[in-house]
Amino acid sequence: MAVNTPEISQILDLVRGIIVVIDADQRVSYINRKGCELLGYEKRDIIGKNWFDNFLPGKIREDLKTVFDKLLDGEIELAEYFDNVVLTKTGQERIIGWHNTVLKNDAGSIVGTLSMGEDITEQREMDFLRDQRIQELQDRVSELMSMKMHIPICSWDKKDMKKAIHDHYQRISTTGKCSECLRILKTGPKL
Repeated sequence: MAVNTPEISQILDLVRGIIVVIDADQRVSYINRKGCELLGYEKRDIIGKNWFDNFLPGKIREDLKTVFDKLLDGEIELAEYFDNVVLTKTGQERIIGWHNTVLKNDAGSIVGTLSMGEDITEQREMDFLRDQRIQELQDRVSELMSMKMHIPICSWDKKDMKKAIHDHYQRISTTGKCSECLRILKTGPKL
């Protein structure tokens, strides 16, 4: 492919993201320096290899091969952007956010894809942790709100809630009712 000219290759090696060209046989016909670094291989160990069999985890491999074949057959359109996992030489999974385009020959037939991607693994992990923390906080707020329903009304705005609860139950045990709770229910809390 024209991407393999020395001049273009030098320019694409300056790109901070991964660039990979996959031909109709699912083989890598070009990858830039950043792609090699991310995957942990030398360029010679990637070029000519089946992208799906060598650089994607088994759990998604067959599904993505099917999508690729349907794309080449014109049955589906290529998503301009999608995320998927790649497999490094050490077996580590990295999440890549891909921007894609199809490559066509002079007759207009699709002959491969060109994809540019960015490693978004840490971003996704941070998003997951943030969402987890938000859920935990929402759960705690709900817990506190439900707890408030079990705390005597006369204790809600007290600085020493423990003493206020003790006083509430002291009033209940001596008179059978809490006069302060009754007053708040009739007039509203003191402002």
